[in-house]
Amino acid sequence: MSQPETQAVKPSAWLRKTAGPGRRWTLLAIVAGLLLGLALVLQADRLAYVVSGLVEGRGGLADYSAEISLLVLAVCLRALFGFLREWAGVRASLSVRQALRQELLVKLDRLGPGFTHRRQSGELSTLLLEQVEALDGFIARYLPQMAQAVGLPLIILLFVLPQNWAVALIFILTAPLVPLFMALVGMKAADANRRNFQVLANLSSYLLDVIQGLPTLKLFQRSESEAATIARVSEEFRLKTMEVLRLAFLSSAVLEFFASVSIALTAVYLGFSFLGQLGFGAWEGDITLYQALFILLLAPEFYLPLRELGTQYHAKQEAVAASEKLMELLDEAEHQAESGSLAAPDAPINIRFEQVSLTYPGAEQAVLSGLDLSIEPGQPVAIAGPSGVGKSSLMNLLLGFYPLSQGRILINGQELVQLDRDSWLSRVAWVSQHTTLFSGTLRENLLLADPDADDVRLRRVCDAAHVTEFLDRLPQGLDTRVEEAGAGLSGGQIQRIALARALLKDAPVLLLDEPTANLDRESELLILQALEAFARDRTVLILSHRDATLLAAKHRFRLRHGRLEVLSGEAGGEL
Repeated sequence: MSQPETQAVKPSAWLRKTAGPGRRWTLLAIVAGLLLGLALVLQADRLAYVVSGLVEGRGGLADYSAEISLLVLAVCLRALFGFLREWAGVRASLSVRQALRQELLVKLDRLGPGFTHRRQSGELSTLLLEQVEALDGFIARYLPQMAQAVGLPLIILLFVLPQNWAVALIFILTAPLVPLFMALVGMKAADANRRNFQVLANLSSYLLDVIQGLPTLKLFQRSESEAATIARVSEEFRLKTMEVLRLAFLSSAVLEFFASVSIALTAVYLGFSFLGQLGFGAWEGDITLYQALFILLLAPEFYLPLRELGTQYHAKQEAVAASEKLMELLDEAEHQAESGSLAAPDAPINIRFEQVSLTYPGAEQAVLSGLDLSIEPGQPVAIAGPSGVGKSSLMNLLLGFYPLSQGRILINGQELVQLDRDSWLSRVAWVSQHTTLFSGTLRENLLLADPDADDVRLRRVCDAAHVTEFLDRLPQGLDTRVEEAGAGLSGGQIQRIALARALLKDAPVLLLDEPTANLDRESELLILQALEAFARDRTVLILSHRDATLLAAKHRFRLRHGRLEVLSGEAGGEL
């Protein structure tokens, strides 16, 4: 679906379209609900017949064995169809949420790191988890209930009308009151859910930031003030949640009130008919005890689907509120560089930037302007410059995370945009200044670079990256578990693991963004020696502020105002 088409779709229509993968399960839930209604009519009919017969003296209980058997069968069928309806609804919801999460992940993959780096991970996590989960009630219960709210009352009405037209008229006149007030209360519920989701996204983002920065907060003795802030944000979320629940209970109370009044009106009519005060409604003669019992048993069931729809209408409004953010993500313009179809060349690889310019979408000032640079195998290139000058943007262009505004990047004479992205990235090993370690063993984190590597190769790269210095102190060596984001390891240890992972990939192109960050001087010199040996026949680009790291390169530049300036001689001075 194109972006303009998606933007033109209303949330309700988008939700129904999104429910497509679960359509067959939803249909099964609807059919099961309608069959449950027929079983209900059979149960009311046989129960009214048996009770009226016993009260009027038409035989004893033993004379109604066939009717009692049908009554038991009807109860069993109701239980079976009720279970089938709930099970099918859950299956529909599960299939839709799985498909939607897959679509969102594919969209995030197409948007690329250039987009995700600008968004808080807590906000994206809330979107993928909580807001997709908010569609559960809409898919599993509201959609089947919509059909049942029409079908079940019609089924009951078809059986009640031949018995008494006055009661059928009461049903027809009072039934619209339930969905009317359901909609009135539901509109307020949608606004409350939108505010609640926004507060939840803010809270998730803030909590994740606090957890990731907890050591820094403790170091600067700011943990107590942050705890007060968390308490304030949590209280705001609690109040918004209570606002949503208040509206939900209000909606239920209103629907129960009108349904109870309608049932009471039916009971009053039947009571006055038996007293002889009302003589209309029955098609022939006076109303019988069987007819009255049959109608009274079905009256609550006539309004029950409408009341349940009112209850599930809150789930619809919650889904509508959640869908707005989901649609916004799916509508996001994709600025990642295009991927071609050509296979990336094998080593050695020569990289050339020709008049490369980059302007971010929505920005006026160019980050890079008319940049020329050549990186050859065995000739490491280092680029220095203050934060925010565009060093990381240069590397992101080379990785294909952003499209060029102008110029071209050549890989062995072939334009980068013509290369298949996966094929090109398989030739690149990248060490970011913000290394990601995943929950699992240290071995599993290293094997992400090469799943087939044996222990000999793992030990070799660990020695080269000086991971061995602390590896032997870990309780289980390579099989020691690493917590999410490397919790329990120092910044320097994480950086060495990242270098070892890059060395294990053994790619012809090595991109290093602050490779010696968080390392002491001795460890830095050891790492640089390993990199010097590793870079002899590889294409290496280094971004760094540190003099020793810059001196490890044969060509050094400073990035200033979007252009490169040659750094000659020592790397000292202003970088």
